[in-house]
Amino acid sequence: MKNIILDTSILLRQPRILGLEIPNTKFLIPLAIVEELIERTRQRGAKFDRRVDLIEKAANQGTVSIVTLDESAIKQFSESHNLTKLSKADISIVAIAASLKSKNEDVTIATLDNDIIKFAQDNKIGILSEVDASELSSTFTESQTDNNTIQTEIVSYENKEKQNFWTGIFIGIFATLIAIFVYKNIELIISTINVWGTIAVILFVGIGLFIFREKQRLAYGVFEFLVGVVAIISLFIPKDFDFNTIKFNLDFNIKLIGGLYIMVRGQDNIVKALKDKKLGLILKDKFGIGG
Repeated sequence: MKNIILDTSILLRQPRILGLEIPNTKFLIPLAIVEELIERTRQRGAKFDRRVDLIEKAANQGTVSIVTLDESAIKQFSESHNLTKLSKADISIVAIAASLKSKNEDVTIATLDNDIIKFAQDNKIGILSEVDASELSSTFTESQTDNNTIQTEIVSYENKEKQNFWTGIFIGIFATLIAIFVYKNIELIISTINVWGTIAVILFVGIGLFIFREKQRLAYGVFEFLVGVVAIISLFIPKDFDFNTIKFNLDFNIKLIGGLYIMVRGQDNIVKALKDKKLGLILKDKFGIGG
């Protein structure tokens, strides 16, 4: 029997691995991994993470097994192997792997974490890379008879993730178009609702934008980025554009820097919205963008 221990990084990048049913292969997930995902959810201010639900359903269906280590065992293993820099989840992974190896069982760790990879290499434990995990996931098949299987749930989750991404992009673009329309007609709006009405609307918009950011951070980030782009374009392409009339004075430069700052803030919100999502993890691993 081959034991494959799944790290958080692989689970987030290759969720289909939760629904694989491979002969003579057992997929293991330390309980600390589930706890880590729950903690990440809390840090994002969310109440629920669908991926935790997928792990639990996969465990119930039998495609994965959740392995529990008590706190004392984790601490003892960490101290004996000088792993104090690793997280509880990481220590759980290597501790389970070392335990299985000591029993002469076939064990592999599926991870992208360099510290875990180094430990595995030093202790002659196999590593399943993302490429290997992707090849395994290619054998994934959705159940055609039962809509309650983990396979069907995973497909639903992936489709929802894609839908949320494109919905966020669309809402961000739509919000930008509305902002441009309001800007173009600001004098008419002010003359219609008078000064106090304008102040009230501005306060309402400020509160609304905050709620918008909290509820739809990806859409807000796209909106913010596009507003910065439009602000910069408007500096260089006014009516009767003549490049020779542009003066890079203090007023112009402050507006230019302001537009760039808005763009940077927008990208920051986009990256935060994608944190722990597949695209966000790719940005982090490949380009070092995001936390």
